[in-house]
Amino acid sequence: MFKIKRKKINAYIMALYVFQFGLIQPIASIVNSQWPIAAFTILLTFIMLISNSFKIKNYVLISFVVVSVYFLLNALIFNKSTFIILPIYAVFILKSFSAFLIGSLDIEGEDVYNAFLKISILNFIAIFFSPFVSFFNMEYMRFGYAMIPSVLMFFYATISKKNMFLLWFFLLVISFILTFIYGARGSLVIILLFLLVLFYFTKRLQVIKKFSLLSFTSLILFLIVKFNLFTKLIDYIYYELGVQSYTILKFNRMINSGIVDSSSGRDVIYKSLFSEILQNPIIGYGIGYSQLKLDFYAHNIFLQILIEAGVIGLIFWSFIWFYSFLNFREINNLNEIGLFRVVTLIFSIAIGRLLLSSDMWVRPEYWFVLSILINFKYYKINKVENNQNY
Repeated sequence: MFKIKRKKINAYIMALYVFQFGLIQPIASIVNSQWPIAAFTILLTFIMLISNSFKIKNYVLISFVVVSVYFLLNALIFNKSTFIILPIYAVFILKSFSAFLIGSLDIEGEDVYNAFLKISILNFIAIFFSPFVSFFNMEYMRFGYAMIPSVLMFFYATISKKNMFLLWFFLLVISFILTFIYGARGSLVIILLFLLVLFYFTKRLQVIKKFSLLSFTSLILFLIVKFNLFTKLIDYIYYELGVQSYTILKFNRMINSGIVDSSSGRDVIYKSLFSEILQNPIIGYGIGYSQLKLDFYAHNIFLQILIEAGVIGLIFWSFIWFYSFLNFREINNLNEIGLFRVVTLIFSIAIGRLLLSSDMWVRPEYWFVLSILINFKYYKINKVENNQNY
């Protein structure tokens, strides 16, 4: 009985961790600092350790040692100043390693899914008024990435909870509109990636039906482009409704001036990084090189790995990704629906964001989903033991 209760507590710890960036944002806005979120992260980690009797899985400890040694070697081999290495390592420990630690918790798939769904409602309520209230100092990127987990959970609820379809559909539409208008454009990339992952893994559709659906979707996209429907939508929001949020301004600029002109300088960053990579493609230049050289994050996980660790680093990470993918596929094959949905959500948020922005060392969602997937062998062992005891 205690083990079952602990797993339920762990499920809510996971959900609170993922949604904390939205849930705590009202407090962070009032004090005009992100320290309340950092404090909440520490509190959750402390609660997690107490609840689980300070037991930490071996792969978590090994990973901590390996990453710490890797940071140290980077500082020594590439002669990096502590001004670059230490801040990245400190943020990694606070944000990313805490996520890796919490991702290792023993859970039941349905418990964690239900916890995510309940917390998603609180998250929606917490940040709903952000675009409309002046004291709510929440920039567009924070708002979009904080709202997107609720959008995806409302999508799940819409397609699965038939008895409350209208409520979940209403929440889905409202949260999506808010994200589209007031959130970062990268949020739409997350949604697209999320739908592609579900489409790839779904068992409900046979190959022929998948091909038909893909063809129909391609036709819809073709018609949207041909008749400039997206352009007309943005113009209507911008001129007729008078909504001139930063995101709509960016969309308007993208339509009128092109993707490159509205890329917020990413084209320059990518060109500079690619030029540097070609000069030292094998081992790269070490952690934090793009910040040191360009004063910017790499804004793309593949370019970041290549610039920091070269082709050798990319090969190393490819093995980890492949192992994670096998576990991801097995979760789906074993019909662990609740766990699969949560993993798909976090994977889409992590990769969708890292494809266009941020830094892999400081993105907790990335390390969170990695830990869940690596931890799946423990999940299966616990599942077998529970079934035998039952």
